[in-house]
Amino acid sequence: MRNKINHIVLGSVLSLLISSCSFLELEPNVIEASTYYNSEQEVESGLAGVYGALGAEAVYGNYYSLMLSNIDDLSYSNRTSTNNFSQLYSHDASSTEIYEAWTKLYAGIGNANSFMEAIENSEYDPEHKYWNEARFMRAFYHFLLAQAWGDVPKKDHSTTSPEEVMCEATPQYELLKWVVSEMEACLPLAETSLVNAPSRVVKVTMQGILSRVYLFMAGASIEGNEDFRTEYYGKARDYAWAVIQSARGLGDNPLHIELNPSYSQVFINMIEDVYDKTYNESLWEVDFLGSRSSSADWTNGRIGDLIGLQSNAASGFSEWACNYSYGYYNGSLKLFNLYYETDRTDDDITAMATFVPGDDLTVESVAEKYHWDQRQAWNMCPYNYNGNEHVPEYPTPEYVSGKHSDPAVKSYDKTPYVASSVSTAMDPTVVRGNRNCGKWRRETIYEAQMSAKDLYTCINYPILRYSDILLMFAEADNEFNGKPSQDAYNCVKEVRDRAGIETKPFADYGDYESFQTLVRNERARELCFESLRKYDLIRWGIFVESMKGYLTDTQDKNWPAGTSTSNQAAQIIGQNVQDRHILLPIPSIELGVNTSLTQNKLW
Repeated sequence: MRNKINHIVLGSVLSLLISSCSFLELEPNVIEASTYYNSEQEVESGLAGVYGALGAEAVYGNYYSLMLSNIDDLSYSNRTSTNNFSQLYSHDASSTEIYEAWTKLYAGIGNANSFMEAIENSEYDPEHKYWNEARFMRAFYHFLLAQAWGDVPKKDHSTTSPEEVMCEATPQYELLKWVVSEMEACLPLAETSLVNAPSRVVKVTMQGILSRVYLFMAGASIEGNEDFRTEYYGKARDYAWAVIQSARGLGDNPLHIELNPSYSQVFINMIEDVYDKTYNESLWEVDFLGSRSSSADWTNGRIGDLIGLQSNAASGFSEWACNYSYGYYNGSLKLFNLYYETDRTDDDITAMATFVPGDDLTVESVAEKYHWDQRQAWNMCPYNYNGNEHVPEYPTPEYVSGKHSDPAVKSYDKTPYVASSVSTAMDPTVVRGNRNCGKWRRETIYEAQMSAKDLYTCINYPILRYSDILLMFAEADNEFNGKPSQDAYNCVKEVRDRAGIETKPFADYGDYESFQTLVRNERARELCFESLRKYDLIRWGIFVESMKGYLTDTQDKNWPAGTSTSNQAAQIIGQNVQDRHILLPIPSIELGVNTSLTQNKLW
């Protein structure tokens, strides 16, 4: 079991409190910004409060990570009736999830400011490393706000008077430049080892996030960056390359970082509540702990409960194979086709064409034997646990057609997706646009708690993985040079090799446009459902057109019949998305309190 973060509260002078956690199983503590720290343990408790906003339900627990950031061209809400309007792009400035996410992110900034001011010149932080970490976190929270809302207020000190609440927004571009300057200033004091990763930021984490911010700064959605895009791509490339050099044991900070040979194991570790210290692919993740069974067993994470394989486990759940999950999110037809058809070699296509369903096959064996992308096998597996018509994992055609029933079949068996009356338990071609997002499944062979109906989980959520670093380098290198290098190609191939699929020779992707398309597709296949795709589409300048793809995809013959609800939901999303959705609206409540703010354009 990992060292988890218990619940600390860091108060600001405005009494803005936030649940958070400690890194070393510390007892809950309350530290006011106006007090001094009396021990290193108190300092660590205070720093835990700075990180605490990440694990709020309004941030990575649900609202920011899922509702606001995970409805993209790869992932859609499969419900047409919901009070969480952002899932259908029918939100406005009064939507609760938008206000709550905004508030919690600024709470994290407030905690960082209070902590930094309280710890300055502290004898318990002689090298200023804790202060430095809080400084980076303050910049990261500002980045999340600028990325999603655009022009937002910059808060670089504690708010000490009502007058300071009236704060004008800093233009997005100017704020992003401040963010990277703050992050870069943190590098000299950053922890160079991986001892605190992935629960806390270390030097390679900072470098990876800097690469992400610079890629966003170079993007099409940023006003005023036209003369500096090449420079920013160069910065993004250099920071990603620094991490890659460290991972290869080179450069000024050699470390052991590599891709886990098993793609699924990366996420199984997060589900099992285990840090992977063998490969260290997960460089930064949000910790969640407990099931809310007591005041000491508290969590704010809905990962696996809202996004995962649908399971209606209700009672007697010790016999179920999957804890309760709404399964609100599906992978799109576009994502399925990216796995199954796009960028595949002739040899792989030939192998896939030989597929024959069989009772002796598992998802993993199909992926290996028939060259099915292992990421598709995990992210869009051909079953869930919906618990409606309880069928065996490998049903016979007679069973599926209703000519045979087996009362011995229990409700905890896997429920394969079927089309017509054909057994499709392991068929990689069926129900392409209507499979649950499987990355965060609550299968009880993995999940560290057996809680079934409980809505909150201890499943962690990644902020930065090494595969993302490899793909960011490849993208930035191509954009900076106007063509791909062998290093950039090798980075993409490394990611694809782990997925168990072949890659065409470098010459096939030797021009700028071909390689750009490959990298963008690879980011989709590798990083889907991780709150990154929406912002990729925005910075590439193709967000609206990509989302409109749902209008045609739902008419495709491969969109399965008999799934009218998900079909309608996807159509609603495609119809609703407009240019204004590139940014979130400033919350109405915030505009009422801070009259110096104005609403975003088009809202």
